[in-house]
Amino acid sequence: MGRWSDTLPATVDLLAAVGYTAVVLLASLSSLEGVFLAAIALPFLLFVPGYAVVASLFPTWNPEYENHRLIATERLLYSVAASICLAIIVGVNIEFTPWPIHPTPVITALAIVTVVTAGIAWYRRHQRAPTGLGQASMPSGTSQAASGRSDGERIQLGTIAVSVAILVTFASVTLVAAQPQRGEAYTEFGLLTESEASDLEASGYPEQIAMGESKQMYFTVTNHEMETTEYVVVVQLARVAPTGEVTERTRLDSYNNRTATGDRWLQRHTVTPVLEGERLRLTYLLYRGGLPDQPTAENAYRETHIWVDVT
Repeated sequence: MGRWSDTLPATVDLLAAVGYTAVVLLASLSSLEGVFLAAIALPFLLFVPGYAVVASLFPTWNPEYENHRLIATERLLYSVAASICLAIIVGVNIEFTPWPIHPTPVITALAIVTVVTAGIAWYRRHQRAPTGLGQASMPSGTSQAASGRSDGERIQLGTIAVSVAILVTFASVTLVAAQPQRGEAYTEFGLLTESEASDLEASGYPEQIAMGESKQMYFTVTNHEMETTEYVVVVQLARVAPTGEVTERTRLDSYNNRTATGDRWLQRHTVTPVLEGERLRLTYLLYRGGLPDQPTAENAYRETHIWVDVT
């Protein structure tokens, strides 16, 4: 009789697991989403990674090898439990990586675990394969004693494996819960004026400016991007048609500042119009990093404006 690793039953389950993993990974990388992606990925998340891990720990179904053998029910339960633990561990630890909590990074990480542990399972099955019919038979009493010992070892190893998975899962969840919530990265951007009491407030904006006259204004940028950010603010005065199309624009000034996360950049500046007309749009464009060749409201990271008459 040939080696067990050379026969189809020894590898068909592992090949099926790896093949299904490849299908789910390709689906997550494609444009497939919503219910269709969930229908493909959910069985994978709940069973396949855990099955590969369990197969690497308990490589054989063959009753001749009582040591490290599981019956079908045990293998099924351990596979589901291990898959859930792995999904939780991967999900909560992605919080500490640059990648978002999204199906693709989670599935990719679990796919790597599945392929690696399936390879380990194949290797262990190959190592434990029977070499032929010429093996010496074990005496009955010795066989029963060995079976008793192996059952105890099997139960002990399974208990240890499940306990470790539960402890690692609990530790991962606890660690993430103890961290400050990252939340959504964003930037606050607004205009302020100085009141008669010298307080800065988001009101009292000038509605009319004489040609050649200057008005003092403030803009504020508060960094909630979770990292130090280079900001550029461009101040424009534009003539806008009734259709909303900009027919003429001119840059009044630009400012830049490197702002640490959590800090606020407050910039006092003077607005001196160079265009004359009614209902001109005084626009403030905020950019992160570089500045485009033609700054517009459409390509700005943030935009705010007021309407003024210049006479």
